[in-house]
Amino acid sequence: MKFARTLAAIALLGSAGAAQAHFVWLERSAEGPAKAYFGEWADDLREKRDGLLGKVLVAPVVTGTDGKALKVSAEGADFVEFGAAGKGDVRLAQPIQFKETLVKYNARAGRADTQGKLDLELVPTAAGANTFVLQFQGKPLAKTEVTVFGPPKWEKRFHSDENGRIEITTPWPGQYVLEAAHVEEKAGEADGKSYAKIRYVSTLTFNVSK
Repeated sequence: MKFARTLAAIALLGSAGAAQAHFVWLERSAEGPAKAYFGEWADDLREKRDGLLGKVLVAPVVTGTDGKALKVSAEGADFVEFGAAGKGDVRLAQPIQFKETLVKYNARAGRADTQGKLDLELVPTAAGANTFVLQFQGKPLAKTEVTVFGPPKWEKRFHSDENGRIEITTPWPGQYVLEAAHVEEKAGEADGKSYAKIRYVSTLTFNVSK
């Protein structure tokens, strides 16, 4: 499966299909730095900096727990690390154009903050809660699919209700990743290139202790 998905992503690079196949997510331990990855979390597929990762994470805006921009603190074969200190959540925003689609990747690590700050974001109803509101530009986004990935490489699909809410369970200790996407049929121009629509892809990552 990993090999097939990698081939598909490479074949579709330069089209909206590549953006749909993969997503960006953040991983962070305790109060340390955050690492950004691009690929398929459930398949342990992490693209390389000299490959797709380097083509997607070209100049991400990453903000720390105080809302200030974070600088790159290290780079690995399959990740980019951003320095972060203190408690709270870390967020990433990265737009990139694939032919006629402008893709806006959003990623968040942590579920302490109950305020949404990204274009598309899963926001906990309380710090550490398992109930979230999917927000698009600050407003609840109803009837939208959200995929939850769990520690044993388990996954389940939910749909936000009429108030944009979903409620999940976290039965296993370890890392959870939630993914949602939304397409806006809105044409425009970015960096001198025209696009026909905007696709938003957002992830939320958090850890559950024993």
